[in-house]
Amino acid sequence: MSENVAKQCRLLLYISRLRYPRYPAFYFPVFVLLQGLKKLRSDLKLRLLDFYLHPLPNVQFEQLQTDQLVNSEHTLFVSPTVFREYVVEREINWINLVLKVAKCTTEQVETTPQDKSLASIILNKQDVSLLCQVAPHPDVPLNALWVKENLIENLNERYTRSGQRYWGRLQRIAEGQHLPAIVAKANIFIYQTPYDLSSDMVDFILGRYFETPRLLYRNHTYQVPLTERFLGNTFYTKHFAILVHMKALWFKCLNLDSTAGAFEMSGIAQKSLTTLQQTTTYNNFLLPERFDGPNARSSCPFGLRKYFDSLRSSLHAYMRMENNGLVRNGIFPVFMLRGERGIGKAAVLRSVASTLGIPIYYADCSEIMTSISSQTETKLSTAFNKSKVCEPLIICLENFEVFGVDNEGHEDQRITGSFQAELAALFGRKYSHPVVVVALANQKESNTPKLTSLFLEVIQLHPPTTTERLELLRWISLGHQYRLPARQLHKIAEQSQGFTLADLELLYGNALEAWRRSKDTRLGLHHFQASLDKMQSTFSDSLGAPKVPKVLWSEIGGLAKLKSEIQNSIGLPLRHKHLMGKNMRRSGILLYGPPGTGKTLIAKAVATECNLSFLSVQGPELLNMYVGQSEQNVREVFARARTASPCVLFLDELDSLAPNRGVSGDSGGVMDRVVSQMLSEMDGISKDPGQQIFILAATNRPDLIDPALLRPGRFDKLLYVGPSSTVEDKESVLRAVTGRFRLAKALTLRKIAESLKQDMTGADMYSICSNAWLSAVRRTVKEAIAGDSIDERLSADQVIVTEDDFKEAIKKFIPSISPTDMAYFNQLKGNFSV
Repeated sequence: MSENVAKQCRLLLYISRLRYPRYPAFYFPVFVLLQGLKKLRSDLKLRLLDFYLHPLPNVQFEQLQTDQLVNSEHTLFVSPTVFREYVVEREINWINLVLKVAKCTTEQVETTPQDKSLASIILNKQDVSLLCQVAPHPDVPLNALWVKENLIENLNERYTRSGQRYWGRLQRIAEGQHLPAIVAKANIFIYQTPYDLSSDMVDFILGRYFETPRLLYRNHTYQVPLTERFLGNTFYTKHFAILVHMKALWFKCLNLDSTAGAFEMSGIAQKSLTTLQQTTTYNNFLLPERFDGPNARSSCPFGLRKYFDSLRSSLHAYMRMENNGLVRNGIFPVFMLRGERGIGKAAVLRSVASTLGIPIYYADCSEIMTSISSQTETKLSTAFNKSKVCEPLIICLENFEVFGVDNEGHEDQRITGSFQAELAALFGRKYSHPVVVVALANQKESNTPKLTSLFLEVIQLHPPTTTERLELLRWISLGHQYRLPARQLHKIAEQSQGFTLADLELLYGNALEAWRRSKDTRLGLHHFQASLDKMQSTFSDSLGAPKVPKVLWSEIGGLAKLKSEIQNSIGLPLRHKHLMGKNMRRSGILLYGPPGTGKTLIAKAVATECNLSFLSVQGPELLNMYVGQSEQNVREVFARARTASPCVLFLDELDSLAPNRGVSGDSGGVMDRVVSQMLSEMDGISKDPGQQIFILAATNRPDLIDPALLRPGRFDKLLYVGPSSTVEDKESVLRAVTGRFRLAKALTLRKIAESLKQDMTGADMYSICSNAWLSAVRRTVKEAIAGDSIDERLSADQVIVTEDDFKEAIKKFIPSISPTDMAYFNQLKGNFSV
């Protein structure tokens, strides 16, 4: 025996010397031995490796296992290395998953023994073995197992884990181990739903689900997705009114019987081979869903987390309805989410409901409200009676702002009383699971105070700040394959003042569409910038839509002192927020002076240079013939400014909006009430240090404005914007106006400025420059006609403005301010300037 071994060793060394003559003969045998030991060590490490269970969204998991012969919620996706190690034959892709349920902190078990039954403690002390399918996936980490979210929740239902991660080991199928077979009969519970599903609909849905063989476990809950792709276009369209709100049908497997009549813990059910028996309907919590559809992101948008936490904490006290002290004392779970359209009210409610495992019944108040009160009461009662059919349940009243309001816009006392009676009847019944009413209102303020007082809590959703918009954009980008870096998303968040969740989703979609239409290889910031500009221009068509204008300081000539003063008043608090005290804030700046001096242009330049939203409001457009509407318009303007913070609110023609009180002469005292409303709004802004709103106002007559507006804390800085009097100022204005002109080489703007003897406003010099341009155009056309070279290709670049054109324009110029008016404005300057 030893001689044979010696011969084989000498033969191996001889072959190694022939094959690798450059190396000693023993190198190759040693190398093979080391590689074998390395492989053995790797195999042993894999066999002893603990894997953690990583949940995937239910929809995404179903997409991954479409190519599997048997679809199962008990499928494990592993790395290819692990798959090759544990699966000998690819066709027999079954494996044992041994979960270490007892792998939790001993402190948790010791501190809460009274809350657990003996059976629960025993179940949590032992390891659990599950027979699962296994499939490879290249993106799975080595020590991870990708599983369906429903499997994790089914395990949580049986083993109290309180959010801890599951760990386990894999074991190969033992020789002679019983594998799941097709069962002859399966008994199931259908979870009760608030929507009217006929037996034919349920049979069709379950038939489609079990067309593919499905692995079922006893006492596990399963989800049937009710999507158009799964059910087919014809069936989905026919029952669209129900399926648009009902996203899934849930059932629980009660027991499984094999063909031999034996009791089975697991088995494969198939439509043509298995008899499906529905025992009865079932009222219980659904399995929680913490992911948003097919996307591996939280169901709650990141920027709305505080509202999610607020609503969930409010509902937490009503999770046990039996002998609930709050309900017995008349404190009912009735809540309202209030905010403008698209801000994310429904998203917050859906997220809370899916996390708690409570179905939602949607009732639209615009359909409930009718011209006949008795019909409205009947429809409201029908919506509330859904709690008799299904519990737990959240009854969602959409568009609640139209509920309880008559045709004249007043509160309908009969409907309010009926709503109160229905709430008392609803919560007067005994429930074993929570029943909650949540209203979604699209108005910021309630015009039905008595109806609003019936709600336990009103959660106001405010427009997102820059930080919240960034979080919302991050959440939206997680739902798309193509994303932008965080730094570029921050730039978009800064420029999208006033945008809600729906607006940001539309912006992201428009940017992706623009990128697909272009020939660019990567999604870039410029695609978002173009879509943002387009959306802002569309929004600006409505009254008071905030928009960042594009007017630079270089486009404003002269007014150097004024520029410096405004930059110090507005730019300093923006650049050094931490240095500004909470009460040391300037509220407003009033620009006064003759017309045409550039007051509006200055306000736009401030917004552009500081990258602020710009809200421009003309004074007369806020006034309305209806009682109280003018004050409401003032409140809405300031509310829009708060939503677009940081923002510049520019009030033009302030003398028409806020005249002296007591002398307006109107019989109803409308202007006095408007001035009072404006005073209270300005005081509210100055008291809130978190709102960076800068108010600029312009007027030609500061002497007509109510003196209360001019005190410190309101318009505490009055700046005179006068005409250009020096040659330098005039030259600066001319240079800004003629920036796009093509001037003759011999022409100097200094010489033109010196020829303007009197004081001139910016509008006057703009008039001179435009007339000079028209004179040059006429001359260019005449020269082209005389030379028979008139052509459609004649462009603006061929028009050259000469000194003679300016002289001709100056001859025809008529000043817009007479000497009498100028004297009057100089007198005002002496009265109001410091």
